[in-house]
Amino acid sequence: MLERQQLRRQMRQLRRALSPALRDHAHRQFARALSGTCHLRPGQRVAVYFAYGHEADLRYVIDVARRHRCLLYLPVITDFRRSRMRFVRYRTDSVMRVNRYGIAEPDPRHAEVIPVRGLDLILLPLVAFDERGWRLGSGAGFYDRSLHHLREGRGWRRPKLIGVGYECQRVAGLQPDRWDVPLDGIVTERGLQRFVRRAGYDCTL
Repeated sequence: MLERQQLRRQMRQLRRALSPALRDHAHRQFARALSGTCHLRPGQRVAVYFAYGHEADLRYVIDVARRHRCLLYLPVITDFRRSRMRFVRYRTDSVMRVNRYGIAEPDPRHAEVIPVRGLDLILLPLVAFDERGWRLGSGAGFYDRSLHHLREGRGWRRPKLIGVGYECQRVAGLQPDRWDVPLDGIVTERGLQRFVRRAGYDCTL
């Protein structure tokens, strides 16, 4: 646990040190890398996120996904104490609210709530990642709790999990916890990298 906390501090420092110009370049590259894949097609149900702090930003990805007529969803925290969240439809005219972190999220009372298995793609923020597709999150556990059941699922119907980060967040190796779910891919300013081809995956990254 201490090693993970130290790694989080180091990675956050590296992330904060990136210049605004480099960050904006990376954010544009995320959109370019994803726009040429099968993931951003009309009707695809894509979970995005609003960046918190110095997380990799998806503003250009969201713009591209809208142009490709994807259906967008955002994570909405439903229980802070138990680290629970749900994915709620996000439109340009969505009724929004601000959670305790200051992050805007669609009000689930006025929008469709979708189960995780109903999504086609989930784009995840991260603090670090390794070459095997393991992700180190912020430590709050919201994504871990929402996705843990996917690790045991063998059915074809599961969303693709793609982490979003900067190359400076790549590390040699992470020791996963028992509840961690590996990423299918990672997108950085260098492009999109596939980690594992899983059963039922009908297109290439």
